[in-house]
Amino acid sequence: MRYNWCMSKMVTVALDLASEQGGMLTTQQALRRGVSRLALSRLADQGVIERLAHGVYATAEGAFGKNSALKAAWLSLDPHRFAFERMEDDPAGFTVTHRSAAELWGIGQLIPDKIEFVSTSRKRTRREDVRLRRRAITSDDITIVEGLPCTTIERTIADLIDSHEDLSLVADAFGDTTFGKVDFDRLRALLDPLAHRNGYENGSDFVRFLMSDSVEFERSVVASMLSGPLKPLMDSFRPQLPHLVLNPPSSPAFKKAMADIAKQASLEEFRPLAQAPLDNPKGAQRGDR
Repeated sequence: MRYNWCMSKMVTVALDLASEQGGMLTTQQALRRGVSRLALSRLADQGVIERLAHGVYATAEGAFGKNSALKAAWLSLDPHRFAFERMEDDPAGFTVTHRSAAELWGIGQLIPDKIEFVSTSRKRTRREDVRLRRRAITSDDITIVEGLPCTTIERTIADLIDSHEDLSLVADAFGDTTFGKVDFDRLRALLDPLAHRNGYENGSDFVRFLMSDSVEFERSVVASMLSGPLKPLMDSFRPQLPHLVLNPPSSPAFKKAMADIAKQASLEEFRPLAQAPLDNPKGAQRGDR
């Protein structure tokens, strides 16, 4: 009777722990909560949980949930600490990066050949499906996506370019982003050192390429900046978008773009609206998608 009570208690503890972490837990985490290895093994045999990777178990919710392989890999890299401890104490410990980051964001068609993480410290793994990159990374380049620390949109785009990914594929990934979530100042700064080797004058020139080569992103910009009575100006406005986004309102390039829009406006009542200054669009992406 007491054995059954103990097993029932361990089941409850294990399931509670898994529920705190998206339906997953590690052997070491379970041991910290008083659940033995034998108990975990029996829970797996009974179908209560299943083994996803070495030392990582999941409930049905976790096993069949979104990004389950990625989450299991992240847990396996630091199996002793609970997820909330890692988030609070060391969010830069292992951050989803490169193609895996793009996939987590849901942008582009760059299918990862391995699960990729970046860390500020040296770490080895026996998992052949995981690639660890060591590099300095600051909190400014990390956000939380689907419950996992992930490189920001700007850092992800820069990392893909730095890794010599096909620029047309990177542009496609950029095109899948939401206009209001892109911090253009940060993106320009990250692309500046990568510009010359890719045939661009500077980071701003590089961003212009990414924008001009992406119809979907262009549409999202137009939808964000034009509404109501400005809709008839959309066709004349579209070619000026890079200048409006990448230059401050006081700059000659911005003013010329606005003047060109005014000249192309077919109706007199739209001219004052087209000539009105617009703030340089800029957004920060923090928090879950």
